[in-house]
Amino acid sequence: MTGADRFETGNPDRRPSPLAQQGARRAAASVDAAVSTLATLVAFPTVAAPPAPNVQLAAFRRLKEYLSRLCDDWGFDFEDHGAAVVIGLGRAQDRLGILTHGDVQPADRERWRGDPFGLDTTSEPGRLIGRGVEDDKASIATALHAMRTVSQLGVPLRRRIELIVSMTEESDWTPFREFLRGWDPPALNVALDAKYPVVTAEKGTGGIFLTVPPDTPDQPRPVRRGARLVSLTGGEARTRVPAAAVAVIEGGNRELAAELRAAADPACGVTFALESEGDVLTVRARGVAAHSSTPWEGRNAVTHLAALLSRRDWPPTPASRMLQLVVDLVGTGDLAERFGGLACAHPFMGPLTLVLTRLYDREDGSLEACLNLRCPVGRSREQVEVQVRETVEAWTARRGGAAPGWRLTMGDPYYLESAPHVPVLVDIYRHYTGQHDAGPVAVGGGTQARLLPNGVNFGPSMPGAAYTGHSDHEFVTVEQLRLNLMMQAAMLVELAAG
Repeated sequence: MTGADRFETGNPDRRPSPLAQQGARRAAASVDAAVSTLATLVAFPTVAAPPAPNVQLAAFRRLKEYLSRLCDDWGFDFEDHGAAVVIGLGRAQDRLGILTHGDVQPADRERWRGDPFGLDTTSEPGRLIGRGVEDDKASIATALHAMRTVSQLGVPLRRRIELIVSMTEESDWTPFREFLRGWDPPALNVALDAKYPVVTAEKGTGGIFLTVPPDTPDQPRPVRRGARLVSLTGGEARTRVPAAAVAVIEGGNRELAAELRAAADPACGVTFALESEGDVLTVRARGVAAHSSTPWEGRNAVTHLAALLSRRDWPPTPASRMLQLVVDLVGTGDLAERFGGLACAHPFMGPLTLVLTRLYDREDGSLEACLNLRCPVGRSREQVEVQVRETVEAWTARRGGAAPGWRLTMGDPYYLESAPHVPVLVDIYRHYTGQHDAGPVAVGGGTQARLLPNGVNFGPSMPGAAYTGHSDHEFVTVEQLRLNLMMQAAMLVELAAG
């Protein structure tokens, strides 16, 4: 089933109105100003730092203050609702919502070539590099400049335009949901937080958390002969393919180090560095970060490190038991190939993905693995829960020992059957890209568009292009920024003009 099968997408030769095309041309001319706005937005390190709410963090306050000043200068309304700000243009009763977000993923400065919170416009000609440029601060900048274009052209609006900037998209959605309970959203909404042409379906997101308990004081300790795996950790965020992982081995020697070096496969895309200090051998894996909804664009440091270490049998420790659990149930794949019968696919939404994104020590001494889950239509939470239980029980019966702990979080997939603005958006995309067979698509990522009436995503990333939003080399090209400005300005005219 294709997107065109589910939606009436209009005439592939239909062009945007002359006024929409005029707005697009004028918006394209503002690309330098949009880059300047983007540079200011990137400079705010709006990263969650729990347990403090985002709205209490200085970077978020400064971001809001900047947007408020910009609205004063450009004649827009500005409302601060805590978990979101709403920037308005026009007075019509009917409204059009444009959804973006101002929070970004963490950025490890050691893995960036430059300052992730300083927009790099020169090191790679034609690219704008910095944390948040693709997810999602460039969308704030282009939406603002597209709105300014509409205002400067004096376009009569039959729908008031409301730019909604969420402050909690990358972390806890609870504050945004609470905001929506006290604020009546528009009936028609377009998010700028995924990809083109138009996203009308999103997989249900969640996680499977597997826990290996710590050694207990009354457990007999194994005799310390040979090498023991005492630590295995990696990953920073639940929604990102981990780029780094570390294993610590006690009793490691030169022969073991040589064995691991020889076994490392450079073709896997993960590199390994071994460091010896006394009888402690540390193995560091370096992969490639990517958004967990598109794991094939990254190289998972944790799972490839586990695969390397699994070439030998280790004495029993919590780390070695977790290693076996990861190797047996996850492997180095992303489609739940080893996790019992969990793997499945939907003809429009694609396959279920299961990605190990974090492996970490908990305060109680246990070791926990987070498996990021993206599930299409066709599997209920109850069905997934049964599958997880049966898989863990079967693994325990096969391997022996205490059963790992497990828990499941899972949201429902989002599958929009119809929406009045989809044909308009598809026509705009076809006109400005020349891709006349384009239609609605599904994505693995979950965006807050699903929380709004008739919520769809319109960009900002192009189909077929690698998504860099959660990577350590996040960028958008200047040409893509210009194209986004054009299509967003045309969208505002077509959907909001009278």
